[in-house]
Amino acid sequence: MMPSFIEDNKVVAAAVGGISFLSILYVYRKTRPSAALPPPGPPQAPIVGNLFQIPKEKPWLKYAEWAEQYGESYFG
Repeated sequence: MMPSFIEDNKVVAAAVGGISFLSILYVYRKTRPSAALPPPGPPQAPIVGNLFQIPKEKPWLKYAEWAEQYGESYFG
């Protein structure tokens, strides 16, 4: 059977290692450049996106409206 001070050292080493890992991860995520934002566009629903905002007849009119509102490069 191992002496208890060896088991205590393992616990302390694991805790220090875990805290070190989380600290490095935190610093990495705060200092890296953030991902580029998507282009502007109409609000989207999860999974289906803009499916229900686009009319079945003459959808190009809706696209033209979005182009005027959000610019020619929109996320639609």
